[in-house]
Amino acid sequence: MFRLKVKQPAASFRLKCWAFILVVCLVLAGSSGFAPQQVEAKSTSDTLAEAKAKQEKLDAELDRLEKEAAQLSESRDKLSGQLAWLNERSDEQKQIFAAKTAQLQAAILEMQQAYANYIQAEEDLQNKQQQYLERLQAMYEYRQQSILEVFLESDSLQGFFTTVQFMSIIADTDQQLIDKLATAKDNAVLLRDLAEQQAADMEIVVAQIQAELDQLKADAQATEKSLNQTELQLSEHLQAEDEINEASAALAIEVAALQKKLAEENAAKATAAAKATAAARATQAARQNQNSPVSSTGWCWPYPGDHTVYSPYGMRMHPIYHVYRFHSGVDLGGSYGNPVVAARSGTVLLVRNPYEGRNTGGSGYGNYIVIDHGEGISTLYAHLKNTLVEVGEMVEAGEKIATCGSTGTSTGPHLHFEVMINGSTVNPIKYVR
Repeated sequence: MFRLKVKQPAASFRLKCWAFILVVCLVLAGSSGFAPQQVEAKSTSDTLAEAKAKQEKLDAELDRLEKEAAQLSESRDKLSGQLAWLNERSDEQKQIFAAKTAQLQAAILEMQQAYANYIQAEEDLQNKQQQYLERLQAMYEYRQQSILEVFLESDSLQGFFTTVQFMSIIADTDQQLIDKLATAKDNAVLLRDLAEQQAADMEIVVAQIQAELDQLKADAQATEKSLNQTELQLSEHLQAEDEINEASAALAIEVAALQKKLAEENAAKATAAAKATAAARATQAARQNQNSPVSSTGWCWPYPGDHTVYSPYGMRMHPIYHVYRFHSGVDLGGSYGNPVVAARSGTVLLVRNPYEGRNTGGSGYGNYIVIDHGEGISTLYAHLKNTLVEVGEMVEAGEKIATCGSTGTSTGPHLHFEVMINGSTVNPIKYVR
Protein backbone atom coordinates (compact mmCIF):
# COMPACT_ATOMS: atom_id res chain seq x y z
CA MET A 1 0.00 0.00 0.00
CA PHE A 2 2.85 2.37 0.85
CA ARG A 3 4.55 1.86 -2.53
CA LEU A 4 1.32 2.49 -4.36
CA LYS A 5 0.91 5.86 -2.67
CA VAL A 6 4.35 7.29 -3.49
CA LYS A 7 5.28 5.69 -6.78
CA GLN A 8 3.06 7.92 -8.92
CA PRO A 9 4.31 11.31 -7.59
CA ALA A 10 7.95 10.18 -7.82
CA ALA A 11 7.65 8.94 -11.39
CA SER A 12 5.79 12.07 -12.40
CA PHE A 13 8.45 14.29 -10.87
CA ARG A 14 11.30 12.40 -12.57
CA LEU A 15 9.57 12.73 -15.92
CA LYS A 16 9.07 16.45 -15.41
CA CYS A 17 12.71 16.84 -14.33
CA TRP A 18 14.10 15.27 -17.48
CA ALA A 19 11.60 17.10 -19.69
CA PHE A 20 12.64 20.39 -18.11
CA ILE A 21 16.34 19.60 -18.50
CA LEU A 22 15.87 18.73 -22.17
CA VAL A 23 13.90 21.90 -22.97
CA VAL A 24 16.33 24.19 -21.11
CA CYS A 25 19.29 22.60 -22.89
CA LEU A 26 17.59 23.23 -26.22
CA VAL A 27 16.99 26.87 -25.26
CA LEU A 28 20.58 27.31 -24.09
CA ALA A 29 21.87 25.71 -27.27
CA GLY A 30 19.89 28.08 -29.47
CA SER A 31 17.11 27.82 -32.03
CA SER A 32 19.41 26.35 -34.71
CA GLY A 33 19.66 23.01 -32.93
CA PHE A 34 21.39 21.20 -30.09
CA ALA A 35 24.83 22.81 -30.48
CA PRO A 36 27.70 21.99 -28.09
CA GLN A 37 27.53 24.35 -25.12
CA GLN A 38 31.26 25.26 -25.16
CA VAL A 39 31.18 26.32 -28.82
CA GLU A 40 28.04 28.44 -28.26
CA ALA A 41 29.48 30.03 -25.11
CA LYS A 42 32.79 30.87 -26.82
CA SER A 43 31.02 32.43 -29.78
CA THR A 44 28.75 34.50 -27.55
CA SER A 45 31.67 35.48 -25.34
CA ASP A 46 33.69 36.68 -28.33
CA THR A 47 30.74 38.66 -29.69
CA LEU A 48 30.12 40.26 -26.32
CA ALA A 49 33.80 41.13 -25.88
CA GLU A 50 33.88 42.76 -29.31
CA ALA A 51 30.75 44.78 -28.50
CA LYS A 52 32.28 46.00 -25.23
CA ALA A 53 35.52 46.97 -26.98
CA LYS A 54 33.60 48.94 -29.62
CA GLN A 55 31.52 50.60 -26.93
CA GLU A 56 34.68 51.73 -25.11
CA LYS A 57 36.03 53.32 -28.30
CA LEU A 58 32.73 55.06 -28.93
CA ASP A 59 32.68 56.33 -25.33
CA ALA A 60 36.15 57.82 -25.82
CA GLU A 61 35.11 59.49 -29.06
CA LEU A 62 31.96 60.90 -27.46
CA ASP A 63 34.06 62.28 -24.62
CA ARG A 64 36.35 64.02 -27.11
CA LEU A 65 33.43 65.53 -29.01
CA GLU A 66 31.78 66.72 -25.81
CA LYS A 67 34.98 68.53 -24.81
CA GLU A 68 35.18 70.17 -28.23
CA ALA A 69 31.54 71.25 -28.01
CA ALA A 70 32.15 72.73 -24.55
CA GLN A 71 35.17 74.63 -25.82
CA LEU A 72 33.21 75.97 -28.78
CA SER A 73 30.42 77.26 -26.53
CA GLU A 74 32.76 78.81 -23.95
CA SER A 75 35.52 80.30 -26.12
CA ARG A 76 34.68 82.31 -29.21
CA ASP A 77 38.15 83.68 -30.08
CA LYS A 78 40.58 81.67 -27.94
CA LEU A 79 40.25 78.13 -29.21
CA SER A 80 43.26 75.88 -28.62
CA GLY A 81 44.58 72.47 -29.49
CA GLN A 82 42.90 70.73 -32.43
CA LEU A 83 40.38 73.58 -32.72
CA ALA A 84 42.93 76.40 -32.96
CA TRP A 85 42.50 76.63 -36.73
CA LEU A 86 38.92 77.83 -36.21
CA ASN A 87 40.24 81.08 -34.72
CA GLU A 88 41.03 82.23 -38.26
CA ARG A 89 37.61 81.31 -39.65
CA SER A 90 34.39 83.27 -39.92
CA ASP A 91 31.47 82.92 -37.55
CA GLU A 92 29.59 81.15 -40.35
CA GLN A 93 32.27 78.46 -40.63
CA LYS A 94 32.41 78.08 -36.86
CA GLN A 95 28.64 77.49 -36.90
CA ILE A 96 29.00 74.96 -39.71
CA PHE A 97 31.71 73.14 -37.75
CA ALA A 98 29.55 73.10 -34.62
CA ALA A 99 26.54 71.76 -36.56
CA LYS A 100 28.58 69.00 -38.24
CA THR A 101 30.19 68.06 -34.93
CA ALA A 102 26.74 67.75 -33.31
CA GLN A 103 25.60 65.55 -36.19
CA LEU A 104 28.69 63.37 -35.77
CA GLN A 105 28.05 63.17 -32.05
CA ALA A 106 24.45 62.04 -32.64
CA ALA A 107 25.57 59.28 -35.03
CA ILE A 108 28.16 57.94 -32.59
CA LEU A 109 25.67 58.15 -29.73
CA GLU A 110 23.22 55.99 -31.69
CA MET A 111 25.92 53.38 -32.23
CA GLN A 112 26.94 53.51 -28.59
CA GLN A 113 23.34 53.10 -27.38
CA ALA A 114 22.78 50.13 -29.69
CA TYR A 115 25.82 48.33 -28.27
CA ALA A 116 24.80 49.24 -24.71
CA ASN A 117 21.34 47.72 -25.24
CA TYR A 118 22.84 44.52 -26.64
CA ILE A 119 25.41 44.20 -23.84
CA GLN A 120 22.71 44.67 -21.19
CA ALA A 121 20.47 42.06 -22.85
CA GLU A 122 23.33 39.57 -23.19
CA GLU A 123 24.37 39.99 -19.56
CA ASP A 124 20.75 39.53 -18.49
CA LEU A 125 20.61 36.33 -20.53
CA GLN A 126 23.83 35.03 -18.97
CA ASN A 127 22.49 35.70 -15.48
CA LYS A 128 19.31 33.79 -16.27
CA GLN A 129 21.31 30.92 -17.78
CA GLN A 130 23.39 30.68 -14.60
CA GLN A 131 20.26 30.65 -12.44
CA TYR A 132 18.72 27.86 -14.50
CA LEU A 133 21.92 25.82 -14.53
CA GLU A 134 21.93 25.97 -10.74
CA ARG A 135 18.27 24.93 -10.84
CA LEU A 136 19.14 21.98 -13.05
CA GLN A 137 21.89 20.92 -10.65
CA ALA A 138 19.44 20.90 -7.75
CA MET A 139 16.94 18.91 -9.80
CA TYR A 140 19.62 16.40 -10.79
CA GLU A 141 20.55 15.87 -7.15
CA TYR A 142 16.91 15.10 -6.36
CA ARG A 143 16.83 12.76 -9.36
CA GLN A 144 19.71 10.73 -7.93
CA GLN A 145 17.71 9.91 -4.81
CA SER A 146 15.43 6.91 -4.83
CA ILE A 147 11.98 7.25 -3.34
CA LEU A 148 13.18 5.03 -0.46
CA GLU A 149 16.10 7.40 0.26
CA VAL A 150 13.74 10.38 0.33
CA PHE A 151 11.56 8.47 2.79
CA LEU A 152 14.51 7.49 5.01
CA GLU A 153 15.77 11.09 5.14
CA SER A 154 12.34 12.39 6.16
CA ASP A 155 11.73 12.88 9.88
CA SER A 156 8.16 11.60 9.59
CA LEU A 157 5.67 10.09 7.19
CA GLN A 158 3.95 13.46 6.93
CA GLY A 159 7.30 15.12 6.19
CA PHE A 160 7.94 12.58 3.43
CA PHE A 161 4.64 13.31 1.68
CA THR A 162 5.23 17.05 2.13
CA THR A 163 8.63 16.74 0.42
CA VAL A 164 7.23 14.77 -2.53
CA GLN A 165 4.35 17.23 -2.93
CA PHE A 166 6.73 20.22 -2.72
CA MET A 167 8.98 18.70 -5.39
CA SER A 168 5.98 18.21 -7.66
CA ILE A 169 4.82 21.81 -7.18
CA ILE A 170 8.28 23.12 -8.12
CA ALA A 171 8.30 21.01 -11.27
CA ASP A 172 4.89 22.38 -12.25
CA THR A 173 6.21 25.97 -12.21
CA ASP A 174 9.27 25.26 -14.35
CA GLN A 175 7.47 26.14 -17.59
CA GLN A 176 7.48 29.77 -16.50
CA LEU A 177 11.25 29.63 -16.07
CA ILE A 178 11.64 28.16 -19.55
CA ASP A 179 9.51 30.94 -21.06
CA LYS A 180 11.60 33.63 -19.35
CA LEU A 181 14.83 32.05 -20.55
CA ALA A 182 13.57 31.81 -24.14
CA THR A 183 12.41 35.43 -24.02
CA ALA A 184 15.79 36.62 -22.75
CA LYS A 185 17.56 34.73 -25.51
CA ASP A 186 15.25 36.10 -28.22
CA ASN A 187 15.74 39.63 -26.92
CA ALA A 188 19.55 39.30 -26.85
CA VAL A 189 19.64 38.00 -30.43
CA LEU A 190 17.30 40.77 -31.62
CA LEU A 191 19.38 43.54 -30.00
CA ARG A 192 22.65 42.01 -31.21
CA ASP A 193 21.43 42.03 -34.81
CA LEU A 194 20.10 45.56 -34.40
CA ALA A 195 23.40 46.79 -32.93
CA GLU A 196 25.36 45.30 -35.83
CA GLN A 197 22.96 46.84 -38.35
CA GLN A 198 22.93 50.28 -36.75
CA ALA A 199 26.72 50.24 -36.42
CA ALA A 200 27.10 49.40 -40.12
CA ASP A 201 24.68 52.20 -41.08
CA MET A 202 26.27 54.77 -38.79
CA GLU A 203 29.84 53.90 -39.81
CA ILE A 204 28.97 55.11 -43.31
CA VAL A 205 27.42 58.28 -41.91
CA VAL A 206 30.35 58.92 -39.54
CA ALA A 207 32.83 58.53 -42.41
CA GLN A 208 30.84 61.00 -44.53
CA ILE A 209 30.57 63.59 -41.75
CA GLN A 210 34.24 63.23 -40.87
CA ALA A 211 35.14 63.81 -44.53
CA GLU A 212 33.05 66.99 -44.48
CA LEU A 213 34.83 68.20 -41.33
CA ASP A 214 38.20 67.49 -42.93
CA GLN A 215 37.13 69.43 -46.03
CA LEU A 216 35.97 72.32 -43.86
CA LYS A 217 39.36 72.43 -42.16
CA ALA A 218 41.21 72.37 -45.49
CA ASP A 219 38.99 74.83 -47.39
CA ALA A 220 38.44 78.26 -45.89
CA GLN A 221 35.73 78.92 -48.49
CA ALA A 222 33.65 75.83 -47.78
CA THR A 223 29.93 76.44 -47.28
CA GLU A 224 27.07 74.47 -45.77
CA LYS A 225 25.69 73.74 -49.24
CA SER A 226 28.98 72.37 -50.56
CA LEU A 227 29.50 70.22 -47.46
CA ASN A 228 26.00 68.74 -47.20
CA GLN A 229 26.89 65.33 -48.64
CA THR A 230 25.51 62.98 -45.99
CA GLU A 231 23.01 60.74 -47.75
CA LEU A 232 20.40 58.35 -46.44
CA GLN A 233 21.73 54.81 -46.69
CA LEU A 234 18.70 52.55 -46.94
CA SER A 235 19.57 49.66 -44.67
CA GLU A 236 17.41 46.55 -44.58
CA HIS A 237 15.58 47.93 -41.55
CA LEU A 238 14.82 51.29 -43.16
CA GLN A 239 13.69 49.54 -46.32
CA ALA A 240 11.42 47.39 -44.19
CA GLU A 241 9.88 50.53 -42.67
CA ASP A 242 8.98 51.65 -46.18
CA GLU A 243 7.54 48.20 -46.83
CA ILE A 244 5.33 48.55 -43.73
CA ASN A 245 3.91 51.80 -45.11
CA GLU A 246 3.21 50.03 -48.40
CA ALA A 247 1.64 47.11 -46.52
CA SER A 248 -0.50 49.57 -44.57
CA ALA A 249 -1.90 51.02 -47.81
CA ALA A 250 -2.64 47.54 -49.19
CA LEU A 251 -4.20 46.46 -45.89
CA ALA A 252 -6.49 49.49 -45.91
CA ILE A 253 -8.03 48.32 -49.19
CA GLU A 254 -8.50 44.80 -47.83
CA VAL A 255 -10.01 46.08 -44.58
CA ALA A 256 -12.46 48.33 -46.44
CA ALA A 257 -13.69 45.38 -48.52
CA LEU A 258 -14.05 43.15 -45.44
CA GLN A 259 -15.87 45.89 -43.55
CA LYS A 260 -18.39 46.24 -46.32
CA LYS A 261 -18.96 42.47 -46.38
CA LEU A 262 -19.28 42.32 -42.59
CA ALA A 263 -21.77 45.19 -42.52
CA GLU A 264 -23.98 43.37 -45.01
CA GLU A 265 -23.81 40.13 -43.01
CA ASN A 266 -24.54 41.89 -39.72
CA ALA A 267 -27.54 43.67 -41.21
CA ALA A 268 -28.94 40.34 -42.34
CA LYS A 269 -28.60 38.47 -39.05
CA ALA A 270 -28.84 41.14 -36.36
CA THR A 271 -31.25 40.00 -33.64
CA ALA A 272 -32.27 41.01 -30.15
CA ALA A 273 -30.57 37.88 -28.81
CA ALA A 274 -27.25 38.94 -30.32
CA LYS A 275 -27.58 42.37 -28.73
CA ALA A 276 -28.34 40.80 -25.35
CA THR A 277 -25.30 38.55 -25.63
CA ALA A 278 -23.11 41.50 -26.53
CA ALA A 279 -24.42 43.43 -23.53
CA ALA A 280 -23.66 40.51 -21.23
CA ARG A 281 -20.14 40.23 -22.58
CA ALA A 282 -19.65 43.97 -22.15
CA THR A 283 -20.58 43.66 -18.47
CA GLN A 284 -18.21 40.72 -18.03
CA ALA A 285 -15.36 42.46 -19.86
CA ALA A 286 -15.81 45.57 -17.73
CA ARG A 287 -15.40 43.45 -14.60
CA GLN A 288 -12.33 41.66 -15.92
CA ASN A 289 -10.41 44.67 -17.22
CA GLN A 290 -10.23 47.26 -14.47
CA ASN A 291 -6.72 48.29 -15.64
CA SER A 292 -8.08 49.66 -18.92
CA PRO A 293 -11.34 51.49 -18.11
CA VAL A 294 -13.73 52.22 -20.95
CA SER A 295 -14.51 55.91 -21.57
CA SER A 296 -17.95 57.40 -22.18
CA THR A 297 -17.20 57.27 -25.92
CA GLY A 298 -16.65 53.50 -25.78
CA TRP A 299 -12.85 53.59 -26.22
CA CYS A 300 -10.07 52.42 -23.90
CA TRP A 301 -6.28 52.30 -23.87
CA PRO A 302 -5.13 49.15 -25.75
CA TYR A 303 -2.00 48.47 -23.66
CA PRO A 304 -2.87 48.34 -19.91
CA GLY A 305 -0.07 49.11 -17.51
CA ASP A 306 1.82 51.66 -19.62
CA HIS A 307 0.22 54.80 -21.00
CA THR A 308 3.38 56.24 -22.58
CA VAL A 309 3.50 56.92 -26.31
CA TYR A 310 7.02 55.93 -27.34
CA SER A 311 6.64 56.88 -30.98
CA PRO A 312 3.85 59.19 -32.20
CA TYR A 313 1.70 59.12 -35.29
CA GLY A 314 2.68 61.01 -38.44
CA MET A 315 5.89 62.29 -39.94
CA ARG A 316 8.99 61.76 -37.82
CA MET A 317 12.39 63.40 -38.21
CA HIS A 318 15.24 60.91 -38.31
CA PRO A 319 17.83 62.18 -35.75
CA ILE A 320 20.84 61.40 -37.96
CA TYR A 321 19.73 61.59 -41.56
CA HIS A 322 17.40 64.57 -40.96
CA VAL A 323 14.71 63.21 -43.25
CA TYR A 324 11.01 62.74 -42.50
CA ARG A 325 9.47 59.28 -42.47
CA PHE A 326 5.78 58.49 -42.01
CA HIS A 327 4.55 56.45 -39.05
CA SER A 328 1.03 55.09 -39.62
CA GLY A 329 0.24 54.46 -35.95
CA VAL A 330 1.60 54.88 -32.43
CA ASP A 331 4.02 52.65 -30.54
CA LEU A 332 2.94 51.79 -26.99
CA GLY A 333 4.22 49.73 -24.10
CA GLY A 334 6.90 47.12 -24.32
CA SER A 335 7.18 43.83 -22.37
CA TYR A 336 7.00 40.36 -23.89
CA GLY A 337 3.77 38.59 -23.00
CA ASN A 338 1.96 41.58 -21.50
CA PRO A 339 -1.76 41.82 -22.36
CA VAL A 340 -3.12 43.74 -25.34
CA VAL A 341 -6.82 44.60 -25.19
CA ALA A 342 -9.46 45.70 -27.69
CA ALA A 343 -9.62 49.49 -27.82
CA ARG A 344 -13.35 49.38 -28.60
CA SER A 345 -16.10 46.81 -28.94
CA GLY A 346 -16.37 45.21 -32.35
CA THR A 347 -15.91 42.17 -34.55
CA VAL A 348 -12.54 40.59 -35.33
CA LEU A 349 -11.97 41.24 -39.01
CA LEU A 350 -8.46 39.83 -39.60
CA VAL A 351 -6.03 37.64 -37.70
CA ARG A 352 -2.62 37.11 -39.29
CA ASN A 353 -0.25 35.09 -37.10
CA PRO A 354 2.53 33.43 -39.14
CA TYR A 355 4.87 33.69 -36.12
CA GLU A 356 2.33 32.70 -33.45
CA GLY A 357 3.88 32.23 -30.00
CA ARG A 358 7.25 33.66 -31.01
CA ASN A 359 8.76 36.74 -29.38
CA THR A 360 10.53 37.88 -32.55
CA GLY A 361 10.86 37.02 -36.23
CA GLY A 362 9.45 37.84 -39.61
CA SER A 363 8.87 41.15 -41.35
CA GLY A 364 6.22 43.84 -41.72
CA TYR A 365 3.54 43.85 -39.02
CA GLY A 366 4.47 40.34 -37.83
CA ASN A 367 1.49 38.86 -36.00
CA TYR A 368 -1.43 41.29 -36.08
CA ILE A 369 -5.18 41.67 -35.52
CA VAL A 370 -7.72 44.01 -37.13
CA ILE A 371 -11.05 44.72 -35.41
CA ASP A 372 -14.07 46.35 -37.07
CA HIS A 373 -16.08 48.77 -34.94
CA GLY A 374 -18.76 49.76 -37.46
CA GLU A 375 -19.26 53.05 -39.26
CA GLY A 376 -16.07 52.52 -41.24
CA ILE A 377 -13.85 52.48 -38.12
CA SER A 378 -11.27 49.74 -37.52
CA THR A 379 -8.22 49.25 -35.28
CA LEU A 380 -4.99 47.35 -35.89
CA TYR A 381 -2.73 45.72 -33.27
CA ALA A 382 0.70 44.67 -34.61
CA HIS A 383 4.01 42.98 -33.62
CA LEU A 384 2.10 40.57 -31.33
CA LYS A 385 3.43 37.42 -29.71
CA ASN A 386 0.15 35.53 -29.27
CA THR A 387 -3.23 36.16 -30.89
CA LEU A 388 -6.12 35.08 -28.68
CA VAL A 389 -9.15 35.72 -30.91
CA GLU A 390 -10.52 34.39 -34.18
CA VAL A 391 -12.03 36.04 -37.24
CA GLY A 392 -15.73 36.74 -36.72
CA GLU A 393 -15.48 36.76 -32.94
CA MET A 394 -17.24 39.54 -31.04
CA VAL A 395 -14.97 41.37 -28.56
CA GLU A 396 -15.68 44.11 -26.04
CA ALA A 397 -13.67 47.20 -25.19
CA GLY A 398 -10.99 46.20 -22.66
CA GLU A 399 -11.16 42.50 -23.48
CA LYS A 400 -7.78 40.77 -23.80
CA ILE A 401 -7.14 39.85 -27.44
CA ALA A 402 -3.37 39.26 -27.65
CA THR A 403 0.00 39.46 -25.92
CA CYS A 404 2.81 41.89 -26.65
CA GLY A 405 5.76 40.80 -28.77
CA SER A 406 8.32 42.02 -31.27
CA THR A 407 7.44 40.05 -34.41
CA GLY A 408 7.88 41.61 -37.82
CA THR A 409 9.93 44.76 -38.40
CA SER A 410 10.47 45.70 -34.79
CA THR A 411 13.41 46.75 -32.62
CA GLY A 412 11.94 45.49 -29.34
CA PRO A 413 8.69 44.46 -27.64
CA HIS A 414 5.92 47.01 -28.15
CA LEU A 415 2.39 47.42 -29.51
CA HIS A 416 1.99 49.22 -32.84
CA PHE A 417 -1.59 50.51 -32.74
CA GLU A 418 -3.53 52.08 -35.62
CA VAL A 419 -6.99 53.54 -36.10
CA MET A 420 -8.39 53.54 -39.64
CA ILE A 421 -11.50 55.35 -40.85
CA ASN A 422 -12.80 54.28 -44.24
CA GLY A 423 -9.40 52.83 -45.08
CA SER A 424 -7.26 55.82 -44.07
CA THR A 425 -5.13 55.95 -40.92
CA VAL A 426 -5.73 58.76 -38.42
CA ASN A 427 -4.04 59.75 -35.17
CA PRO A 428 -5.20 57.08 -32.66
CA ILE A 429 -4.47 59.15 -29.57
CA LYS A 430 -7.53 61.38 -29.83
CA TYR A 431 -9.71 58.25 -29.64
CA VAL A 432 -8.05 56.30 -26.81
CA ARG A 433 -6.87 59.11 -24.53
